[in-house]
Amino acid sequence: MDVGRLWAESIKKGYKREQGAYGMPKTAPRGADGGSSTGISSHADDLCPSCKRNGRVFCPHKPLLAIKSELAQVLSKQEVFGPSPPNVFVGHFGYPQVLWGPMVSLSESLPDNPRDWYGWNFEQIVRARSMQVRGKKEGAVSLASQKSPGLGRQPEVSRMLSDVQEAAMSVKPVDMEIKFTKVPTLEIEFNSIHQPMGASAPIEKLRVAENSKIPKKVDSIVDDGSVKAADALRILSSSGFDEHYLTKLLSAGILGREEHRKLTPTKWAITATDDMLAKQHMEKLRQMKQSSQFLLYSNEYLANKFDILDLPGAWEYEGFEAWLGPSGTFAVSEEYEPHSGRSDYAQKQGGGYYAARLGVCEGLLHVQKRQARSIVFREILPEYDLPVGVWEIRENVRHAFQNKPEKFTSLQEALSFLSHSRLRLPLSAYLEKSRMLSQTRLPDF
Repeated sequence: MDVGRLWAESIKKGYKREQGAYGMPKTAPRGADGGSSTGISSHADDLCPSCKRNGRVFCPHKPLLAIKSELAQVLSKQEVFGPSPPNVFVGHFGYPQVLWGPMVSLSESLPDNPRDWYGWNFEQIVRARSMQVRGKKEGAVSLASQKSPGLGRQPEVSRMLSDVQEAAMSVKPVDMEIKFTKVPTLEIEFNSIHQPMGASAPIEKLRVAENSKIPKKVDSIVDDGSVKAADALRILSSSGFDEHYLTKLLSAGILGREEHRKLTPTKWAITATDDMLAKQHMEKLRQMKQSSQFLLYSNEYLANKFDILDLPGAWEYEGFEAWLGPSGTFAVSEEYEPHSGRSDYAQKQGGGYYAARLGVCEGLLHVQKRQARSIVFREILPEYDLPVGVWEIRENVRHAFQNKPEKFTSLQEALSFLSHSRLRLPLSAYLEKSRMLSQTRLPDF
């Protein structure tokens, strides 16, 4: 089923958000502090006319107008000086010719790692990303494999790319001075994989104003030039570097064998990193004891509800992604992975599948310390108007494992609880697609 087409058609029908479907409340669920547990606001007065017509709950336009006003003076010049978070962004349009460049922050106090954004609402996320200016330079992805004499890293790469790569490897912000070919334009871009993007402009000149702080382990692997990207990720992950940092290295064309290094579009690098890290975890999980419990971990953030059902047995994974549309319409997709793993791409769920699977593997490895048969139920509520990237999925799952799980004595008891207390859609919508729940095993009874 084409979820995008379904959603577009539903919006055209003029769905009114105050009308619930499948018993959905008219307002967002309340958290323990009395606020919305979904991290959204649903005040009609905060919506612009366009968002009111489209039935949105959050309006990105009004905050954006306020932010544009606040940044008008800063963004009125072609030069920007500030800390690079440090981060680099590589686009995918036109591949293998792409736009790449550094992200420069207009505020030193805003974190760059999405892990630190958990709990923010849509407006806070939009505001934070608006405070970063993206520099753009066009080039072939193969630039990363060309060496520059005297730099000790990739020969014949421009000094600009080398500086951006050095900044991406740094574990602390690096002051950077950029001269653009024109005044940066502030237009927020939303994507289902990577986080929202703010102002941008083509780069004319770039200068790094201070030394980067590069960990010895990273510098050693990069200088070696003979370590495969997957092996480099394994080594660095074991050394404590998280997926956000590793994604930056992969995207900037820093990892892998020197002659094979390429700039990797950021959205592809995010999914590839999630995939490789999860596979490393799965190798360990398959050697661990099998769980003997029926456990349900739950969490909800940014109008995304997650329920992770862990069943007794050897590692196995199934993920459901349900889009809840207007007037009771919905679309459900299912992806499955056997004990031995899968080699094909999870086309129906894309990057979201890999982000959720990584969170589940981490939870089993570090929280349960057991392998299990895991089923993820993700229900995307109508209030999820603007995609903020797969980090939201990854963090939702991670926080689910931080919550106290519900415990059951059988699969039937667990499914009954899910059906009556957690899921917005009928359980049958999942059962008819499930490959794991259709299996009959004695321990389930």
